[in-house]
Order: sequence, then C-alpha cells, then structure tokens
Amino acid sequence: MKQILVIAEMLDGVIQPATWEITAAAAKIKKLKESGQIKIIIPSDDPLPIAKETAKQTGMDVIGLKSNDLKDYDSDVYKQCLFKLVKTIDPSHILTAHTSQGRDFAPGLAISFNAASIACVNEIKKDDKGLLYSRSVLGNTKNMIVRPAEGIPVVLTLMPGVFQPDNFNNQKKGRVEICEIAFDPDCSNTRRIRHEKILQKSCENKTLKGAKIIVSAGRGIGKKENLDAIFKFAQCFSSSAVGVSRPLVDMGWIGYEHQVGITGAAVSPRLYIACGISGSSQHLAGMKDARFVVSINNNPDAPIFRHSDLCIVEDIDPFLQAFLKVVQTK
Repeated sequence: MKQILVIAEMLDGVIQPATWEITAAAAKIKKLKESGQIKIIIPSDDPLPIAKETAKQTGMDVIGLKSNDLKDYDSDVYKQCLFKLVKTIDPSHILTAHTSQGRDFAPGLAISFNAASIACVNEIKKDDKGLLYSRSVLGNTKNMIVRPAEGIPVVLTLMPGVFQPDNFNNQKKGRVEICEIAFDPDCSNTRRIRHEKILQKSCENKTLKGAKIIVSAGRGIGKKENLDAIFKFAQCFSSSAVGVSRPLVDMGWIGYEHQVGITGAAVSPRLYIACGISGSSQHLAGMKDARFVVSINNNPDAPIFRHSDLCIVEDIDPFLQAFLKVVQTK
C-alpha cells in the first residue's frame, strides 16, 4: 500500500497551523484513491516530544526526522534529509504547504527522485482516469487542471486557507518512529554558511488584525490616487481599517502593513468589503475567516464572488463616489 506523506511546517520548533490543512488534503486524497496510509513527517533536531503529541492528537502515524542540522530551516538540509527518508518509503504523494518554506524545497525534492511537482494546488478531484489537481496560474487569475503521469510519485504544495482542517477526535494514538539522518555538506550544491537567526517582519499591522470592519482594495481600483476614496470609504465605518491585495504593495502604492493574504495578514473581521479585488487563492487565504463578505467588482465572473455573501457588479470608482456623496449629504 502506497503511503501519503505530510511534511509538517515547522518554525522555531513548533508545528505551524498550515500542517493541519495539508493533513486534511491528504485525507481527501486517501478517500478519493480509496487506499493509502497517511504519515506525518516532523523535521527537527529533537522531534520525539512533538511526534508523540502529534500522534496522540491526530491518531495518525508520525515519523520524526531527526538531524542536528534541522534545528532551523535550511533548503539543502531539508532536501537531502527528506530524500534519504522518502526513498526508503516509496510514497504515492508528498504534501507540503505552499508557503515560503514549502515553495523553497519542494521542487528540488521532487527532482531528486524523479517525481511530478505540482505547485499552488487549490483543489483535488477525481475522474474515471484518476486524480486531478487544480492549481493557480496566470497571476492567480485562472486555474489549470493537471493530471500527472501514471506510476510516479507526486509532490504537491497546497495553498493555505483552501483545505479545512479536520477536528481530530481519535480514540487511539498513532505510532511514532524516529529516523535519524545525518546531513552531508559535501553533497550539497551550495556553500554552507553559518545560520544566525530568522527575523520576523516588524511591520505587522495590529490595527488591521483587530479591526471589526476591513475595506480592502485591489488592482481593480485603477490607479494609486483612488486609494484616497478607499480610505474615505473606510472612515464611514467605526472600528475599521484599510487592507489591500498584494499587487498594490508590489507596485509601491501602499505599505506592506496593509497587505491581506497568504504573504500578508490573516484577518477575521465581522465585515470584509473587497473593492476591485479579483479573488486569488492567496488573498482568499488571508480573509477566509471574515463573517460577512461584500465584494464590488465590474466583472460578474470574478472569483471573489464565489466567496462573498453580497456581490455588487459595478465599477468601483463611481460606486465609491456615489456612496460618499450620500454619506456627506447626511
């Protein structure tokens, strides 16, 4: 029976929440295939305590991948140690999160044992020929359906915020296995440097995360000057803040502290108003916990509408001007 491996997302010796979403995706693959056994791999310099807790929490078997070089994340260490472990298992699937860490090592890991590598996966389906994977392409405006070649393993990076984590209610513990693998720097393709520490960005927008109402702008607002109307719009609501999608930050229109999404802030306001936002999976991952979503977009087929409670098909500029005019007359 081929195994489905989940590589836990680790940071500072702690399993990150994205791991449980990957586990849910693995469970879906197992159900669609009607076969397979899920195992969670925990890369760490001391994986035993975490492995025991994970096996107890999930009821799944856990492999603690132990190496002194796994204390902190390093792409070369991950690829080499994981390859040495995975080649002894011969799995059908290897899953990791589509985060900065997963995007860094997953393609190289796939190349090392001639596996198919599919990134940005946001949906998993099945037809009469087997499993199909949907992935974001063309700047997250379209989805591509991918079918890997038969008989080879598949390495997937899963978009955070897409697969709902399971509520583990297990009566039994999973089994724990510790596999100690030494990293050989002579086999690395890059020159080793001394790791100091991982720095967290200091520009976290606490106002954005604590806001009850968030007005977010996307590329659809047209030009930088239209951000003034977005801020005036947000001021019409109490306990509000302004957010944006990543393209506006990339273009230098506004600071990173306003970015909502997989590479920005994850927010959970009572009301989320998306202005001119198409609805890429990266952005949806950051606002998926909003209680009520209102979207304003001139494209009736915009992906954001599939995740909204109220959809307004309109050009954002005339809509905002009309709204502000009504507010100012009161």
